[in-house]
Amino acid sequence: MRTIIAHKESAMTDQSQQFASDNYSGICPEAWAAMEQANKGHQRAYGDDQWTARASDDFRRLFETDCEVFFAFNGTAANSLALSSLCQSYHSVICSETAHVETDECGAPEFFSNGSKLLTARSAGGKLTPESIREVALKRQDIHYPKPRVVTLTQATEVGGVYQPAELKAISATCKELGLHLHMDGARFSNACAFLEASPAELTWKSGVDVLCFGGT
Repeated sequence: MRTIIAHKESAMTDQSQQFASDNYSGICPEAWAAMEQANKGHQRAYGDDQWTARASDDFRRLFETDCEVFFAFNGTAANSLALSSLCQSYHSVICSETAHVETDECGAPEFFSNGSKLLTARSAGGKLTPESIREVALKRQDIHYPKPRVVTLTQATEVGGVYQPAELKAISATCKELGLHLHMDGARFSNACAFLEASPAELTWKSGVDVLCFGGT
């Protein structure tokens, strides 16, 4: 029994770093301290508390616009709920073949949208192009085909590619031409901002993005 306990204690205090997912790590001390402070006293529930209001206003200042802010448990939930708000069951979502919504969310986007189909498009480095979007969007237009309604892209992509503002604007122009919404999975959005030395506003609404899921871990 002592050997088993010692092994468990060793595993629980493992200091090695894991880069497979940000979910592997513990919470950063600053966030933990803020949560401890927020846990004191009483506040109105269901999003009417001062902490939610302050956090939402911080996002509006960060993105330099009066955006709507909704908090979700994790990336899969955020992507699924965002896409479901843009689609009906007979619609489809265009994504790259490496997109997280396609490879790692276990059908959640389709489930929460009541059946909207994911359509994969050609990509290089995980990045969609106006041409690859147009190819899928115009492939078929008959009544039996799931009508494309949304393009979703990932910034930075699952394999490390980043969309320049000019590339985002070109994709947005194509989406507007074809009557498509533009959704961004921002699991690594902060990394993209740092790498491109661009502001959050420049990489989202100023480039024509309609909805962003901003990874907070």
